[in-house]
Amino acid sequence: MARILIPASLAICWSLFQLYTAGFAAFPANVQRAIHVSFALALTFSLFPLTRDNKKITWQILDYITIILPLVIGGYVVYHADRISSRIWHVDPVEGFDFWFGLLFILLVLEASRRAVGKVITLLAVIFIGYAYVGPYLSGLISHRGVNSEGLVDLLFLSPDGIFGVPIGVSAEYVFYFVLFGAFLEKSGGGQLFIDIAYRLTRHLKGGSAKAAIVSSALMGSVNGSAVGNVVSTGIFTIPLMKKTGYSKRDSAAIEALASTGGQIMPPIMGAAAFLMAEMIGIPYAEIILAALIPALLYFLSLLVIVHLKAKKDNLNANNENIKQQQDKILKRIHLLLPLVILVTLIFLGYTLSTAAFWAIVSIVAVSYFRKDTCMGINKIASAMEDGAKQAVKVAIPCAVAGIIVGVISLSGLGLKFTDLIVQWSFGNLILAMILIAIGCIILGMGMPTTSAYIMGAILLTPALVQFEVERLAAHMFVLYFAVLSMITPPIALASYSAASISGAKMGETSIRALLFGLAFFLIPFSFVFNPSLLLIGEISEIIWTIFSTTLGIVALSVCIIGYLFANISWLMRSCMCAAAILMIVPYITFDIIGITLFLVLVIIHWLRIKYFLKNEPTGRSFPKMIERKIISKYLNLR
Repeated sequence: MARILIPASLAICWSLFQLYTAGFAAFPANVQRAIHVSFALALTFSLFPLTRDNKKITWQILDYITIILPLVIGGYVVYHADRISSRIWHVDPVEGFDFWFGLLFILLVLEASRRAVGKVITLLAVIFIGYAYVGPYLSGLISHRGVNSEGLVDLLFLSPDGIFGVPIGVSAEYVFYFVLFGAFLEKSGGGQLFIDIAYRLTRHLKGGSAKAAIVSSALMGSVNGSAVGNVVSTGIFTIPLMKKTGYSKRDSAAIEALASTGGQIMPPIMGAAAFLMAEMIGIPYAEIILAALIPALLYFLSLLVIVHLKAKKDNLNANNENIKQQQDKILKRIHLLLPLVILVTLIFLGYTLSTAAFWAIVSIVAVSYFRKDTCMGINKIASAMEDGAKQAVKVAIPCAVAGIIVGVISLSGLGLKFTDLIVQWSFGNLILAMILIAIGCIILGMGMPTTSAYIMGAILLTPALVQFEVERLAAHMFVLYFAVLSMITPPIALASYSAASISGAKMGETSIRALLFGLAFFLIPFSFVFNPSLLLIGEISEIIWTIFSTTLGIVALSVCIIGYLFANISWLMRSCMCAAAILMIVPYITFDIIGITLFLVLVIIHWLRIKYFLKNEPTGRSFPKMIERKIISKYLNLR
């Protein structure tokens, strides 16, 4: 019973504290962050005990100690907040209790990370701590002045550059509220409403089940900001439906993984990384939303075109099954979309993100009373607060660990050294530098939450792009996109593996299929770095032209991937389509015109081939024999 009551009580208390500070009285930043991390650690240890089956009293006592200890240390930090904030870091001596509590707190953060997030980011943090100690014994660019144990505690526990730095500040002051908003929306029935709307919109379309998965995952992923969480929540509905309508296990899982991953770059919420981006760049979050809109829409357009062509190629059915039952329920719950409208409106009106999310949460409870079957009583409200806090652990703990890594990077100056290395290895060539940075982001994101991968990439890799005079917003967005892409990129593709486990497909095949279907996602970041018009930066005419040419490029690339337009196409035409797509996506008007011309010529030839050569006698009366036989039949060979 204690294992149920303690996590629930901690989660609800944490949510109440956060709601109080957002709606009534905010605490100083260092106090807010200390309490936030303390609750996150205590909740983590209550949710992930050392062993679930061992009934030895020793282990149980140790679990209770790890739950209580973070709260005690957090209380100590709050009590001494004025003294700690007035210290001169790395100058004033570290007092006895500061040292031992700080050392324990660092160990607790690492252990909580191991239990809740995984070994990869924990091991990375341990490596960075080791790097802080051995810096003086290294040579070359990676050497630094080093630090002793007291200096490490001063850096990571007492200074604003460590655990209580910017990453945990974003978690405490922004992300928690949006995670809680998603939990309230889900409990009110809004999450299921997204899925029902997606099914309703796509019910008569070819491949409608896959299109419903894309639409619902885009909506849900934007709210919860987690690729794996989105796969688990929507995939249990969408993947079986895709399989029923004819998609293979592998394709069903790949489509769901891609759609759920794309939710992390879909406005208006976009997950924790977007809040970090706004904080690091120092621009309003509303600008991040606007900048991310067109690339996100292009990404989902690519997926929709791919699943449509795949359905046409394999002659798959529409998803009419069980859709009739959902239509009446949509209108009865349509009022649950109002809180999302309120949230976006408040953000663009200039309210702080915590205030906007607070009133959006309040509005969920209020509008739920519009109908009896959506009404949120005390039990549902408490359950939403509990679920929201438990989900927030997956963000708060990685942010605390990221604070350790960021602190060591700031101490050693490793960020500037990485910039120098990238400039050297790329020989001053922007394209080569972008490829190196993209690979680095994907490697950093293997087995790590997107938030952590983005923080690492933003600190270590983004300055290199900025040094090439890339627009700062475009540079951070580039890093974010490839941090997100790590969720579907082999060999460690967490979103693909989660979807494969639901569909019953092989994990390796699913990740490769998702990588193939998501090729456009890899090209879009390169496009908006060279031409920020895709981020709505620049003249309106330039923005419109860039969106038009890139959209055609996305369609051409989708045709190349599936190998189908009006009928199956040959490898020669697929290669030509790929060339046209790259020309249109590359942001130079001359290349755009060449690419558009090539694309139109290929479409016309293919259409004529279908209209005249396949349907008429081989005499070719309506089409010159020489062109028909020597060009179309020999080289394009469409069947």
